[in-house]
Amino acid sequence: MLDAIVAETLKLRRHRATWLMVWIFPVVVALVTAAVLVYHSVAGAGAPSPDKGAATWIANSTLLLRFPSSSAGRSLTAGFAALVFAGEYSWNTWKLIVPARDRWQLVVAKWVVTFGLVAAAMIAADLIGLAATAIDAVRGDPVPAGVTVPAIAAAHLRAGAFALVPIASTIAFAALFAIVTRSLLAAVILSFALLIIEGLLPIAAIYLYPRAPALVEVLVKALPFYHLANIGGWAKGTGVTLLLRPGTTVAMSLAASLAVIAAWIAAAAAATLTRFIRQDLN
Repeated sequence: MLDAIVAETLKLRRHRATWLMVWIFPVVVALVTAAVLVYHSVAGAGAPSPDKGAATWIANSTLLLRFPSSSAGRSLTAGFAALVFAGEYSWNTWKLIVPARDRWQLVVAKWVVTFGLVAAAMIAADLIGLAATAIDAVRGDPVPAGVTVPAIAAAHLRAGAFALVPIASTIAFAALFAIVTRSLLAAVILSFALLIIEGLLPIAAIYLYPRAPALVEVLVKALPFYHLANIGGWAKGTGVTLLLRPGTTVAMSLAASLAVIAAWIAAAAAATLTRFIRQDLN
């Protein structure tokens, strides 16, 4: 299993798609940070930022960790995961690597490496952002009283953990679409369509609720779309309350939404493995 993970890592770490859809995040953050530092060195740092308090300062320092779980960030992740899994069909390389090890190991290795690369890029971008903040502090932008290293670490760990949940879900479904369709284009289109549906869910639920209230409420609570939004809300401190009509709302706890998303990820993973194990790759 470890050999499969190492081999997949070596194959993907320098792939152009990895640079364009994964490493692009920390690279852009580094370039922007460097540009700002150069500008400040030439034009001066300007007036110090107003003191907004320790809690606000720490919360603002975690903003970069929200991008990977945003629609744009997840679109990049979906495209990358689709390429990792469906690319083997396009390149006709599955039949070359399948005889070397069990099929489930190949799929798990791709899951692990895809998730690991995206997580590594997110962590690298966050560390670059923290380094820029530290440089600003040294240059004279004051840090509010009460900001401590343990508090910063705890906030970033929490924000990172919340961000990884939708990333894992995106990878699981993109991999499923890739294995089922055997097509990179189809996997990307279906993954993007899923993200669009997720964004349209509140409007669709409110519109359809008067026509089938019981069914709509069950679907909202059972499908992953609301729960991903709810987890994103809890990442900011408060869950999402979906108003279906006056007096009727859907508001679930973080634990309930995590359980539902975990069940969907497990179901997608099981379907992916089952389908791939039974496929004829000749």
